[in-house]
Amino acid sequence: MNTALTATPVTKQANTLQQAYWYNGCLVNVLVDGAQTNGRYAQLEMVLQPGTEPPTHTHTREDETFYMLEGSIQFTIGEHVFTAKPGDYVLMPKGIPHNFRVLTETAKTVMTIAPAGFENYFRDPRFSTRASMLMLPPAPQGPPAPEAIQSLIQVLDQEFGITM
Repeated sequence: MNTALTATPVTKQANTLQQAYWYNGCLVNVLVDGAQTNGRYAQLEMVLQPGTEPPTHTHTREDETFYMLEGSIQFTIGEHVFTAKPGDYVLMPKGIPHNFRVLTETAKTVMTIAPAGFENYFRDPRFSTRASMLMLPPAPQGPPAPEAIQSLIQVLDQEFGITM
């Protein structure tokens, strides 16, 4: 049986604006997406700042990992609470509620999503815009309206398998 990969080989992904997005006050750079890995995984470099964190949520389709490059983030995964610093690797398995809180002025991480697909959420023009610079976006304009949050929750559940 031939098990050769049909995905596009990637040996280097430049850190350019081509795949960079501003999402909720964060900079998200898609390093590798599902199209390049046959849907097995995606990797995103993220620069986060306090106040941009998601609420507690649960992925029903994918495992999520963070490899910390800069700064500190406090993670809550199920009943476990701990602080991750540069060099730490954090696994958030599907089916387990989790959240995180940025503890430093900024934090930089490489997030891996397996299987791929959820990276498209960060590209979706309903939630993000193309970055015009490889830096954090201008400050968010306050919290979204309650009806926008409800709409987002429905989209996450139906399109991305995430419950809050």
